[in-house]
Amino acid sequence: MTSWVKFTVSIPDTHQDALVAQLSTAGFGGFVQEDDYIDCYVEKKKWTSGVQTRSREVLQRFAKEYPKLELRTETTDVEDRNWNAEWERSAGIVDATKKIVIKPSWKSLRRRDKGKIVLHIDPKMSFGTGHHETTRVCLRLMEYYVRRGDHVADFGTGTGVLAIAAAKLGASRVIAVDTDSWSFENASENVLRNKAGDRITVHKGSIVALGKRPFDLVVANIDLPTITKFLGRLLTLTRKGGVLILSGLLMTDLVPVLRLINRRSIIPLLLADEGEWIGFALQRT
Repeated sequence: MTSWVKFTVSIPDTHQDALVAQLSTAGFGGFVQEDDYIDCYVEKKKWTSGVQTRSREVLQRFAKEYPKLELRTETTDVEDRNWNAEWERSAGIVDATKKIVIKPSWKSLRRRDKGKIVLHIDPKMSFGTGHHETTRVCLRLMEYYVRRGDHVADFGTGTGVLAIAAAKLGASRVIAVDTDSWSFENASENVLRNKAGDRITVHKGSIVALGKRPFDLVVANIDLPTITKFLGRLLTLTRKGGVLILSGLLMTDLVPVLRLINRRSIIPLLLADEGEWIGFALQRT
């Protein structure tokens, strides 16, 4: 039986999504959000000094961004549990955009969903169920810019939701990558669940797994440090005249991102936002 560590952070629900997005880069396998706290889970054998250090650094940065918040933490050991049951209790149908809904397999479609694009997504412990603003921001931008027959890359695919959306919006070929084993397995299962295996290939790996041939559209719903690190490679993977969609960014990241863009051969096409989160559609020149 697998043992887990539960790292609990006391925080109001108004700020939980922002903190979960940042803690998701620290090495946790999954999150459960309650009214006034977040439970962050990681396998005990993976509760390394590196994960602990990254968690502290995330909380320190977050405390500087929101100095009025009093963040309290607690660490406890827990035994294995039925994670699917945990997720089933918390996940429901999401109206991601006006024409895209995201539905777990244990939920039935509603009458008002008729005629919409339905993404069948069962989360394991991966990021991207449609409940988070950044997923919805990406989907709104993708509705504008994915064209029938496009070749699309999804960097940091999570549940595979954006790759599957690209295929259902008309892309003929999608390559999705993620370094996380949970995400790779979850995305692969969701691709099959959506009968999209003929158009989507999922790889476990980083950006090199996307190959060298440029794509018509590249989407990366990650975070500012990762975008800063890989922006040059993401642009190389975007064909000239193609579109790069970036999200996982807070409103406070706007100025740093604009500085990055100004140094490159990029035309800003569209900025989308929801709550305190933003996403960009950029054209490579």
